[in-house]
Amino acid sequence: MRFVKLIPVVAALLISTASGAYAQAWDAYVNRENFFTVNLPNEPTQTQVPYKTVKGTDLTARVFTSIEPPGTLLAGTYRVTVVDYTNAKGEEGDAMEQARQAIKARGTAKYDEVGNIDQHRSWRLAVETPTARILSEIVLAANNRLYIVEAEVPLNVPPPAQFQASLQILDENGVRIRTRTAPAAPAKEATPVGQEANTLESNKVAAAITGSWRNPNGGTCEAAYFKSGTRTKTGRGEEALSGTVVNMGVTVNGQLILSGAREGQFINPMNDKAIFLFENKPGDKLDMFPIDAPARGWPEVVLELCPGSRG
Repeated sequence: MRFVKLIPVVAALLISTASGAYAQAWDAYVNRENFFTVNLPNEPTQTQVPYKTVKGTDLTARVFTSIEPPGTLLAGTYRVTVVDYTNAKGEEGDAMEQARQAIKARGTAKYDEVGNIDQHRSWRLAVETPTARILSEIVLAANNRLYIVEAEVPLNVPPPAQFQASLQILDENGVRIRTRTAPAAPAKEATPVGQEANTLESNKVAAAITGSWRNPNGGTCEAAYFKSGTRTKTGRGEEALSGTVVNMGVTVNGQLILSGAREGQFINPMNDKAIFLFENKPGDKLDMFPIDAPARGWPEVVLELCPGSRG
């Protein structure tokens, strides 16, 4: 289950202190014209090169390249290639595979699987040559653009996973897009994005959350802390499960979002604001993290499923 989980402030500070100089070497590069942002070690250079599709359509690839010299912590070449397929309609189904084959041809594939990055279907590759490692993420976004993220580093340099995983797709307002999308994906493909995956995820989350849940610290099933209700949709059309939280004499009615960018958020349907974050735990446990009114200031609690409450 893919729930959002907040990192406590103290833990975040410890992580940032421990990673120190390494974290400071990366910076976020934002390109509004080509609708993406990515972490890079320095300002990239931009070039344009011809790009021919497998069906022979001539397009233009915009290439953004950042290079760190040998002997440095981030030694290597970091590149983002953007190809606009607007003038090659009907060829989107070949776009990711064409890029995948071109990268695989450069060495021996050590990892080669479909996946997702920031809720977008992607293809992830790790290719090795005798002297270098190439990590790549390929994304065909809903804006008809193909994004090819590549890091080529010496074999003795730590894999630059921060770069590979940092790609974000932006909308026309420069806002990060986190809607599950899989344009031109093969039918029935086993991937965590797309409509079929959304349905499977919603059903899985609903099954895990359904029931009555008690606070193990003095709570009872007769006065359950959380009770699930019926399946519904939010005002944005997201799959959700209605529910009620009762604590400290306060009753909170809301909707638990079952899939998508806001999965795991328990929202107020009147104003669409998140009140809690939910996360399932092994052994029929449910973690609830209060984040906003009327539950702001409540302690985080791990609930237990009431026996027989699922019917």
